[in-house]
Amino acid sequence: MTTATKLKRGFVQIPEGNVEYFEIGSGEPFLMLHATPSSCMTYKDIAPLLANDFRVIAMTTMGYGQSDRPNPPFTNLEQFAKSVVSFLDALGIEKASVFGTHTGSEIAAVLAAKYPEKVDKLILEEVFNWGTPSRRAVHERIHRYYQEKIDGSHLLDLWEKVGGLKENADLKITTERFISNLIVNSDEGADIYGGMGWEGAGPYAMTHHDMWETIEQIEAPTLVIHGTTSELGRSHEKFLSNLKRSRGINPPSQGNFSPHQAPKIWSDEVRSFLKEPGV
Repeated sequence: MTTATKLKRGFVQIPEGNVEYFEIGSGEPFLMLHATPSSCMTYKDIAPLLANDFRVIAMTTMGYGQSDRPNPPFTNLEQFAKSVVSFLDALGIEKASVFGTHTGSEIAAVLAAKYPEKVDKLILEEVFNWGTPSRRAVHERIHRYYQEKIDGSHLLDLWEKVGGLKENADLKITTERFISNLIVNSDEGADIYGGMGWEGAGPYAMTHHDMWETIEQIEAPTLVIHGTTSELGRSHEKFLSNLKRSRGINPPSQGNFSPHQAPKIWSDEVRSFLKEPGV
């Protein structure tokens, strides 16, 4: 195993609490923000693909994985974005290129809009405007707290939720998803999120936010990614037309795209975009 493929894992303490993270490689910093309700470790097999060219850093969003739950709970994307700024500052990073997928893309967009001095280039994967009542209801159905039961039956409910009962389920990936869901399966101190519990922290914030207003403020060169069969891809062209400096790609996907579906395609496209001069 070469140095480039070894993850350096740890925690960074910021005013909002402790943040779980890992980093790998060297060069210009490239920050990765994950979807709900996973953690930085969702990128443990993806980050090494870029480690020969960049210092790849993945942080776990506050409230998820092993990162602390903010007290009081965050209720808007600006608070999540501010915690990212605190994280970068704690690492001594003045500016980074930033990638986010799903919830991570919403946080990354607000970060670029509110703190342009911190973002070099921006990559938004499966970004969407979730800020409507009907779309909020979708997340309230998907992300919910499962009341713990003495017979452990809630664990089977969680296992089914993450796809564990599907005939062709990848047990390694499914187990990782199960653990991520189990960690945030709590409603203690999370009254603001209603029946979603702590899993709903990110979804609550992004479904109370107008993403169209945010992207009009973004100055950073931006790559927009939606899969070929993405349900969210219907907004792909609108994002490109409303962003000042952008281009988009539509990699082949099974539903909404994630880097794990096509690691080489994803890493090649991201590397090309980050190295592209004058974008």
